[in-house]
Amino acid sequence: MTRWLLKLLVEVDSSRFLTTRLGAAAGLLILLGAFAAAGYWLPTAVTGYLGK
Repeated sequence: MTRWLLKLLVEVDSSRFLTTRLGAAAGLLILLGAFAAAGYWLPTAVTGYLGK
């Protein structure tokens, strides 16, 4: 996972092709969104489950 993430970061920064840069940037944004969603929804779900 770490190598894959580092590869995406390098591709966004130094890829020769615009489509590769855009694809890597989109992948990073999706990954960031997934972590943000998990960071919000998971504690909310646990709190709701334990609060009842």
